[in-house]
Amino acid sequence: MLITPRVSEKSYKSAADNVYVFDVPLSANKYQVAAAIEAENDGVKVRDVRLVVVKGKPKSVNRGKRARPTTTTRKDFKKAYVTLADGKIEIAAFSEIDNQMKAEAAKDVTASDAKQSSKDRLDRRAEESARDDKGGAETKKAGLFARKRTGRRGDK
Repeated sequence: MLITPRVSEKSYKSAADNVYVFDVPLSANKYQVAAAIEAENDGVKVRDVRLVVVKGKPKSVNRGKRARPTTTTRKDFKKAYVTLADGKIEIAAFSEIDNQMKAEAAKDVTASDAKQSSKDRLDRRAEESARDDKGGAETKKAGLFARKRTGRRGDK
């Protein structure tokens, strides 16, 4: 029996609670699905299987210039929500998503460190200018960060 995991945001989120979503044939029943899952994955014990038949959506079809547009329906398919009692199923697509999320988190941390270091440099420059000229410290600090703002047609 061909059982393929469904890769979606909802199935990824539910996998954290030991509920995995699979596409199964329309003729499959709960016992067959449970037996197939336990046979494919070592050390996995299935606690519950819930089956859902998803009806195919109607889609419009236009065949040719003079043909009348008609509607047809996509195929029905069956999903299985499998709850595990023991073990864990490794799905390759989910591990790739985990790796991407870890890489993005590391990138965000390095970007925030870079922003913080540039802010520290600007603060140090402002302090140095304040030490150099006690009287004009306010104007120098404002001049360091100030930019001329011009509109679309320019300020008059």
